[in-house]
Amino acid sequence: MLVSQPSPQQRRQWLLGPNAGAWHGTFIRCGADGVEQERFPTRLAVQEQNGEIDASLTYVHTGQVRSMRFAEPPPEMQISPAGHWSLGPDRIGPWPFFAELCLVHGDRRRRVVLRHGSENPESLVVVEARPGVEDPAPAAPLAAARLGPGRWSPEPGLEIETASGRSLGDPVGTCLRWSPEPGVVLEICRRYGASGLLEPLAP
Repeated sequence: MLVSQPSPQQRRQWLLGPNAGAWHGTFIRCGADGVEQERFPTRLAVQEQNGEIDASLTYVHTGQVRSMRFAEPPPEMQISPAGHWSLGPDRIGPWPFFAELCLVHGDRRRRVVLRHGSENPESLVVVEARPGVEDPAPAAPLAAARLGPGRWSPEPGLEIETASGRSLGDPVGTCLRWSPEPGVVLEICRRYGASGLLEPLAP
């Protein structure tokens, strides 16, 4: 069943309910071959301030802080009732584009940032958990297992699926699947039709 045009307040609640607060994480940057190039620790704080949503990311190794603030989640941000979300352009063409997908399970999250090109995606894998929660990142250096055309597994139970060798006019889909514990499988997919327009979020 498709979620039909939730109100701005619903979208805000879906996003903040499971995702607000503090997260500690590890960013692992991989190349197009799925092999780790670098990693670094992060802290993320998501909160409401003066009626706006503020997300501040700190790169622990440098102290650099990047902040994003918005009154409402942008229209191109797709959010499920469970708090899973994806972000990217609302329309794509033949040029490369970025997409970010996030799955949340209690005090743990998995995120990927993908740069889609003509060949394999370049990715940034993010392992996040609440402060004090043990959820170690994969051992270094990470080498994502290739499961098939356009399918990668950065760690056991986590799978990235994206278009492989697409031509102009082909539909494009990107999915993130995660099994955080036995019997639980979470998924979010971001899909673009043949015209390049973002399609509604499927359940």
